[in-house]
Amino acid sequence: MDIRELLNGGDLRSIGHVDEVVQFVGDDAERFDELMSGLTDARPVVRMRSADALEKVTRGHLELLRPHQATLFQQLHLATQQEVRWHLAQLMPRLTWAEEEATEIVRVLTGWIDTETSNIVIVNALQALFDLSIMHPRFRDDVITLLKGKLESGSPAVKSRSKKLLRNV
Repeated sequence: MDIRELLNGGDLRSIGHVDEVVQFVGDDAERFDELMSGLTDARPVVRMRSADALEKVTRGHLELLRPHQATLFQQLHLATQQEVRWHLAQLMPRLTWAEEEATEIVRVLTGWIDTETSNIVIVNALQALFDLSIMHPRFRDDVITLLKGKLESGSPAVKSRSKKLLRNV
């Protein structure tokens, strides 16, 4: 089975065969490697569905993500597609980052919050920043300030997530 071909077809409004791919990949590292290659596919629908499947597979098999940490860090800087960005934001807190890397991730995610039009990207970036601030407490005060600001200026979804996260500080 060619994972990328299975993820192709249709448009960005559907998940296509993502759930089948998640089942197929399971905890198989070689299949996961093939799935990772979908992040750089020329077809936006394959990139989006690969990111979705990566996020879903690693909910139960986090160990598969670790060997790809450098690639994910690189993709964080390269991805411009909103559907890929929102899944990358979900994946960042699942890994252990050095302080310097965490600082760069916070910078990139904060930039997305400031410039993205997708509320899903913004909400997931806020969640990722919050989760990273638990592992790296030096970001905590800045994240709290950002969340309070989004209570005032965010979309309803962004305000709701900000309120929820602020209840947990």
